[in-house]
Formats: sequence, structure tokens, C-alpha cells
Amino acid sequence: MNNYKNQINKIINFALQEDRVNADITSSLAIQKNLKSKVKIVPKADGILFGINIVKMILKKIDSKIKIKILKKDGQKIKKNKAIIVLDGNLKSILKAERTVLNFLGHLTGISSETNRLVHLTKKYKTKICCTRKTIPGLRYLQKEAVRCGGGKNNRFDLEQEIFVKDNHHVNSKNFRAKITSIIKMNKNKKVTNVEVDNINQLKQIIDLKINRILLDNFSPQALKKALKIIPKKIETEASGNINSKNIIDYAKTGVNRISMGYLTHSVKNFDFSLEF
Repeated sequence: MNNYKNQINKIINFALQEDRVNADITSSLAIQKNLKSKVKIVPKADGILFGINIVKMILKKIDSKIKIKILKKDGQKIKKNKAIIVLDGNLKSILKAERTVLNFLGHLTGISSETNRLVHLTKKYKTKICCTRKTIPGLRYLQKEAVRCGGGKNNRFDLEQEIFVKDNHHVNSKNFRAKITSIIKMNKNKKVTNVEVDNINQLKQIIDLKINRILLDNFSPQALKKALKIIPKKIETEASGNINSKNIIDYAKTGVNRISMGYLTHSVKNFDFSLEF
């Protein structure tokens, strides 16, 4: 987290400004100035927790005098209606932080919990569940950490980390092999080289090249099986495109090394938490 602490600080500051926490007119009218209270944050389902450090950062910004008792840590299993945090302090301060805290917790725990569910669903097939760069702008680091917390793997974090030749990098399919060969030769920094293929014909053109990973995009499970038979074992394989929790077993059964899913970060269901007295 240290490398991205400044970025996370900015995100939290923006979230608090967005909610106008210093202009909570309802609490100012309804609650006595120095009234203290003890509250707990409770999950409404079973899952895998992620976001505790963010909660602590938010509360510290609102009121450093709030006492925080952590009952569950990131990565631990949480149970429905079993408290994960107890807060003790100024009630106005707690209510100012409530929505921002629950928004972060709900989104990030939703990601870690869904990732963990898919990891366990496919465990016996030994395929890795991966996220993509299809993240909410500004939240990539936190979202990818949530995936890791749930037992998943991160694909490249940004455009600099790895070479990943996608279909839009080779518009003219006639020079596909020449394009990939040229990129490999120019890769003087020895970056990990990944290549996306859309069909068996493209795959056959490059399987003898020095490639680290091949991503088979929008292959059906049947087509994926055929493709995997001709890919050398030294090349890691990945399946992506239209894979979801309903068909993931069919893909995992093929023996593909990795399955990447954009929905883990861009549209996973929010995990429900509540703040209770």
C-alpha cells in the first residue's frame, strides 16, 4: 500500500468532499455536539473482507479520537450479522464517516468475496482467476488488491508493466506473424510478452515464437481445448471474453492456465454492510 498511499489519500479526500462531510446539516440539528456512542459495522452476508486499512484512514481524517476495535482483518472470512469493527467516539463524527466507510468496504469486499467464490469453484482444475485493466478510474490499485485478497491474480497493472499485443495493435491480419516477430526483436528490456489471438489460424502463426503467454480471446470451451493441444507447455495460456460464473467451470475444465474476467472489477455486486448501534 505504501507506494500508492498518496493516491489513496487523494481518493479518500475526494470521497469525503463529495459527501460534504463537514456540512452534515441533519446531524448538526439532530445530535448533541459532544454525544458519544458505540457502534458496530456488520456484514449482511458471508464473504471475504477487504478494506480495513481504508476504513482506518477515513476515520482518522474525520476524527482521530474515534476508538477503532478491529474484529476481522483483510482476507479473513466474515459471517452474516457478525460484527467486523466496533467504533467508540463522537457520534456526529461517526455519522459523517458512515457512508464513505461503507461505500469503500462494500465495493472492495464485493470484489474479494466474488473472486474467492470463483477461486474455490475452480480450485480442483488449478486454473488461476485473474482480473484485468477494466477497473474504475482511480481505484485500480485498491480493486486489484481486493482481487489478490480473495485469492485471485493480477494481470498487468498498467501499460508499462508488460508487452501485451492485442488485436488493435495489428490491424492488418496479413502481417500478423511479422508484427509479433518484430516486437519480440525490439523487446530489449526483456519484458514479459503476451499476445492475444482471436482464432486458430493466428495461433498457428506464432506458437514457435518466444512468447511468455498467449491470450485466447472469445474462444468457446470446445475451441479452447483444440487450441491448447497445439500450444507448447512452456507458453502460459489464458482465456478471456464472455466468461462468467455460469460458464467458468467449462473453461476451467479445459486446463487453461489462467482465466481473466473484467467483471470482477468493473461490475461486481456491492457487498452489503450496515452500521448499527
